[in-house]
Amino acid sequence: MADFGQKKRNSSVSSRKSTQSGNANTNNESQSKDEADLIFSATYGHFETLLKVLAKGISPYSKGSKGRSSLHNACVGGHDECVKILLDHMTDTEETDCDGMTATHLAGLHGEMKCLKLLVAKGANLVARDNKGRQAAHLAAMRNHSKVLRFLLDKSVDMDSQCNSGKTPLHYAAQYGSLEALVTMVERDCDMTIGDNCGYLPAHYAAHYNKLDCLRFLIKQGTSLEATSTEGKTPAHTAALYGSVDILHWLLEKGSDPNTQDNFGNTAGHYAAEGGKADCFNCYLQHGGVVDIQNLKGDTTLDNARRFGHPLLMEKALQNEIRCPECFHHYQKIEWDKANQPTIVQKNITNNKRTAYVSPLPPKQKPSSQLQQNMLIRETKYQQQQANLPTRDLAAQFFGQHLDPNDVFKLKI
Repeated sequence: MADFGQKKRNSSVSSRKSTQSGNANTNNESQSKDEADLIFSATYGHFETLLKVLAKGISPYSKGSKGRSSLHNACVGGHDECVKILLDHMTDTEETDCDGMTATHLAGLHGEMKCLKLLVAKGANLVARDNKGRQAAHLAAMRNHSKVLRFLLDKSVDMDSQCNSGKTPLHYAAQYGSLEALVTMVERDCDMTIGDNCGYLPAHYAAHYNKLDCLRFLIKQGTSLEATSTEGKTPAHTAALYGSVDILHWLLEKGSDPNTQDNFGNTAGHYAAEGGKADCFNCYLQHGGVVDIQNLKGDTTLDNARRFGHPLLMEKALQNEIRCPECFHHYQKIEWDKANQPTIVQKNITNNKRTAYVSPLPPKQKPSSQLQQNMLIRETKYQQQQANLPTRDLAAQFFGQHLDPNDVFKLKI
């Protein structure tokens, strides 16, 4: 009987414990559901649901996937009403996600001006850095959000700040082809001569990623065609190495020297051969590139091709079996012009089309100064003569001098 009583007490204790743990699990599940509702409503802009969940006492700092809070997600979606509600319930706006990004970073990345202004009004840090050392300005430049950049410039944010790899917002704009952002920053005197940790300028990044419009703008604003990195690489070297054939062709057409050697003695031809970029190698040759230049290792361009496993490709480029598209197009145009020279009749027709109509009469000469003076004198005399002529008084002629012309109509007939 004693054993049975002990078993009964043990079972009642265990049942109470299981009930308590069940209630705790239920509470945790309920809280987890509310947190999920909080993040969901902020993500999709359901501000009414957001208010209801916050009224239950759920922390606005709860995080979901990627370590992002509801404030992060609201800024990503541009839901300024949700951002305003969350900021009223928060004191710390510098919570970071798994990448070290604050809400300010995400508002800048997605170009959400209203959210960014609300964050600034709450005292958010505009120069906070993520895990890669990037500020909101770097991310806005990456996505071509020129309005955000102008806002940051008006707030005196330093646009020459560098991330962990040494890149400024200008580097990011050039890398991602964000021309409008690039123009905005250069017009506000951002420094185009700052290099990254390897000395690469924004022009090198534009050449690397084949962003021709950005490179044209940078060159027009004063960046040299022969600007060099720490290793002596020019934009032409970078374009040849990474296969940006449009960039390479444009640079060589503008006068960049194809045979410039970097600190290792490599030309653009060496780098095209190293990367197996046959079209770039052909472009190099078409613009006066010398095949036999040796680098510091004693390798010519073709030696470099063999070293990196691309000898057949470079041979085809050397024999014009693989060609630069831009050079080939230019060659075709020249050949077509040679084969389709206009006849004499066509030339005359073209010339007549370009010539405006010519009157057979001699051109009217402008009067000389003396002639103009004589004409003025004659005109003055004529005006004086007209002024001295007697006036015709019809009332005096028909009714007599003793009548006032104004009284004629008062006479009774």
